[in-house]
Amino acid sequence: MPYRDAGPRLVGPHLALPLRMRRNRAQLVHGPANALPLLNIGLPGVVTIHDLAIYDHPEWFPSGQWFATRVVVPQSARRARMIICPSEATKRATVRLFDIEPDRCRVIPHGVETEFALPASASVKDDVRARFALPDRYLLQLGTVQPRKNYVTSLRALARIPAPQRMPLIVAGAFGWKYDAVVDAVRELGLRDWVRFVGYAGMPDLPALYQMAQAVLFPSLDEGFGLPLLEAFAAGTPVVASDAGAIPEVAGDAALLSAPEDAQALADNLLRVLTDRPLRERQVAAGRARAALYTWSASAAAHREVYESVAAA
Repeated sequence: MPYRDAGPRLVGPHLALPLRMRRNRAQLVHGPANALPLLNIGLPGVVTIHDLAIYDHPEWFPSGQWFATRVVVPQSARRARMIICPSEATKRATVRLFDIEPDRCRVIPHGVETEFALPASASVKDDVRARFALPDRYLLQLGTVQPRKNYVTSLRALARIPAPQRMPLIVAGAFGWKYDAVVDAVRELGLRDWVRFVGYAGMPDLPALYQMAQAVLFPSLDEGFGLPLLEAFAAGTPVVASDAGAIPEVAGDAALLSAPEDAQALADNLLRVLTDRPLRERQVAAGRARAALYTWSASAAAHREVYESVAAA
């Protein structure tokens, strides 16, 4: 059964919850977000490690996370009977960073919600377009504005596209941390009229946002999985992305990939999907087929298998 955190940040998840689990005679504990409770009450543990980029590139992240990165996550990985990773890329990082036996890691990819594949109604699209003040044609990039999402390269690519062929870039994501370089790039590249930061967009709006976009940009410097890839694929929107982290693994041949900091290659790929109709149609079809491979029902069944094997061991 799921347990909600109770009490202070440390006491609740790491002390109080394990005691409640023991009282309730739980058979195992699953930490779904990189951590198991620090208090070991003898239950076999499963931990999901989503992403470990902070170990190789701490400069991309806010400071003050030493306790999580140096104590909680390593201890959880070493104590868990089984580690679930959403991608082979994350599995390789887990094995490398924590000296974990590969057979203790099980790759279970995420799924994609069916709402993205269902055509949004005209009224929903009109509502989303009005509330976000969207232009008729636009490019879309989703994610918190922070270094790893590589918005600076997106902006440089946009600036390299001739104005007659350029489209506005809509950024759907809250400002997170270390985003000064993004703000500076908008000004320095003369893109104030070509970029709009619309803030966080929730699930009710996302399918229409994707479906109305001409292309989705996903040039991250690293990803442990990359859900926006699948969301865009399911929505029938072509994707241009980087070849970093788990992105090639998830995207397959359904996205046009380039090196994460190659702004010219990103611009060239954008122009290709915007101007080459046969290519665009092939990418859309490949994306829909790719998204169909990733379902939450398959993910749930794989999790159940892990729970049963760990509980029975």
